[in-house]
Order: sequence, then C-alpha cells, then structure tokens
Amino acid sequence: MIKKIQIKNYICLLLFFGFSILSFNSFGKSYIDEASDYTVRFRVLVDHPFVEDTDKDQIIRSWVGAGFVVDKSLGLIVTNAHVSGVGNTFIKIAFKGEKFIKAKLIYVDPELDLALVKVDTEKMPQNSSEAKLSCDKSIANGTAVAAYGHPKGLKFSASRGIISNQRFLYGKEVIQTDAAINTGNSGGPLINLDTGLIVGVNKATIKKSSGIGLAIPSYLLCKILDLYKAGKSPLPMEVPIKFAKDNETEQHNKVSELHLDGKILEIGSSLIKVNDQLIKTPADMSYILRGLDGKAKFTFKNKNREKDYFIDLKKKQNSIYRDYINLAGAVIAAKNYEKISSEQRPFYIHSIKVGSDADIYGIWKDCWIKYVNASIPKSLSDIAKITEGKKEINLITSCYTSRQGFLTLDYSVRLELEKDKIEYIKR
Repeated sequence: MIKKIQIKNYICLLLFFGFSILSFNSFGKSYIDEASDYTVRFRVLVDHPFVEDTDKDQIIRSWVGAGFVVDKSLGLIVTNAHVSGVGNTFIKIAFKGEKFIKAKLIYVDPELDLALVKVDTEKMPQNSSEAKLSCDKSIANGTAVAAYGHPKGLKFSASRGIISNQRFLYGKEVIQTDAAINTGNSGGPLINLDTGLIVGVNKATIKKSSGIGLAIPSYLLCKILDLYKAGKSPLPMEVPIKFAKDNETEQHNKVSELHLDGKILEIGSSLIKVNDQLIKTPADMSYILRGLDGKAKFTFKNKNREKDYFIDLKKKQNSIYRDYINLAGAVIAAKNYEKISSEQRPFYIHSIKVGSDADIYGIWKDCWIKYVNASIPKSLSDIAKITEGKKEINLITSCYTSRQGFLTLDYSVRLELEKDKIEYIKR
C-alpha cells in the first residue's frame, strides 16, 4: 500500500514537472515569436562621421543592427547609439517581411549607448506591436533570457541564456548575460522568458571572452521614455565630479576631484547621496539627476565627516545637434567628454574623407586644431570666417604621440583647396 502511494506521488511529481517544463517552453517560444512583431532591422549610412561613428583608424560609412518598437502610436523605436550613429546618418528600418522605410534620428544619449528613432506610423505594418518594458531596477541572477535580433545576418532569431549579474562596468551599469550577442544583435531586446518583458537592450560582447554578453538595463530606457513623452529633456546632467575606482574593494563612488569655484575639493572622499538618495555608483547619480533642472544636493563623506554642496548643473548636449565644419574633407567639431578634462578640444578632427584635400595634405584624424592662419579661433564660426574665400590655409594641429595620450606634438599643415570646399554646418 505504501509503495502504491509512493508510486502515485512520484507519478504526480513527474506530471507536475513535466507540465511545468512544457508550460515554460511554450511560453518561452511564444514570447520569442512575439518579438518578431516589434523587432526591426536597421540599415545605416553615415556622411561626415563624428569620431563616435568610427572604429580606431577606420571610418565605417555603413552598418546594420537591430531595434524594437517602444511606442507604436508615436512610431518610436529604440536601438543602440552605435547602431543609429550620433549624427549625419541616413537610417532605414524594416519589419519582418516588409520593405525598408525611412526613420528619423530624434535622440542620442551622450552617456548611455541608446538612441531613439521615429517612423511614420502609417507605414508601420498592422500586425506590428510594441515591446513591453520591465522598469524594475534589478533582475534576479539566473533568470532565463533570450537575446533577439539578427546575429551575423540571421534575421529575427534568438539565442538563449541567463542573467549572470547586473554590474557597474566600464563606467556604466550593464546586465551581464551568457546569451550570445553577436554583430546584428546590437540594439535588439533582451527578453525575460518568464514574463515576456524586455529587461535590457542588447549592446555587445566583451572581446576575447567566452561569450560574455552585455545589455543596457531597461529601467534606464524607461526613464528616458517617460521624460520624452512628458515633453521634458531626457538628457543627463554635466556633473563636475571625477570618480576613481578602488580596485581592491571595487568601490565606485570614490571621488578623485570635485571641481567647484575654480578649486579641486573632496579628493579621496566618497559621494554617498544625491538629493538625499543613497548612491553606490556614478550610474546611480546620473539616474537620479536625469530630468532635473537647476541645483542638486551632493553629500560627500570622508572618514566620519559629511559635507553637503548645492551645485548648479546643466544638461549634456544631444549629439545630433552638434555643429561642425567640413574642412575640405575633415570633420571638425567639439568632442563629447564624459569625464572632466583640464584641457578641452573644441576643434577636434573627427574623421577624414579618403582622397579629399584634407587627406592629401596631411590632416590627421584624432588630432585637433590650435591655430588657423596664425589666429586663435574661439569658435567654429571663427574658423569659418578666417577661412572664407581662401584657397590656401595654414594650420597648426596638435596630436598625441601615442595611443595612451600622454604627450602631444604640434604639426604645421598647409592645406590647398583643389577639389573640396569648406562648409559650416549649424544644427
């Protein structure tokens, strides 16, 4: 009798787990099927690329990627900034089984690898849908997920894995996953297979690793979308603080420098609160400040001492509105800085068109202009005025002597305009 009961219990357990597995697999499959209705393909072509749209010494003028609909009524699609490009790009997107249509780049985040594009809602397929986002700040390690996109040209496909950790890495908050994120997956959704909610935006794989994938947590996207839909700027704030990572304790809120009123303060302190909210990383600080205007309260701690500062802040620049000069094939503009620098480079040489006058006469990418025709330019418009109507221009540029950027050398360049021209593009 006891054996029969035990056998019955055993059978019940097997049936229970069997149905659980079948249920899980069927739900997982349907969530992946649904992803094909809100995920899109990206084709991007760039003209006059900024440095963010280049790869080391190579200028990449076209690429592909993924994205997904976050608001169908507005025609809003999210992707990575490295997929959309940061400006001067021509973007087309395609839903599954549909032709490519034009998309307009409307927002590039200067801090996170996120961008928003907009399409004509009337050109969206009727069966298209919008993704449902998880706006929770944390997700349990071990959660089953699928990275969806177009890996290596395999369109609308998924790779399965788990959430390995949510961590602060390379100055950003990221989700670590073992779901394969390959070329073509960037910008696609990371789907929670238990709920169907999007928990991240696929970003990249760590080079020379055994498949360690990274995604941007979706709660960061949630705040950007909420601010945008409310008619507010979602741009992050410029904060005059430089942080120093403690490799021993992995503490990320240690302060290297606070620049205030021409002084460097709070060296070696820890930033523990922003507007009275506890923080552990610079990403926490940025999240709290995003969408605020005016002053913010910063609380620093050094040993047993705490000190508050009320600091006036301004927003970072949306990269798509960056003015630039096309100097006979050389793109000259300010370089977006995430870290405090004692020496800004407002006339940075972002890219050089191969075969242009700038290329032939020896203007180099990743250097910056110091002097133009023996004058010190104060703005891009100054450069435009100094060079207006000139067929020969004398430049002094400065370049780093090594990739590490420790030392610089100045170079004299004589530029003759033979086939190209100078354009001042105001955006």
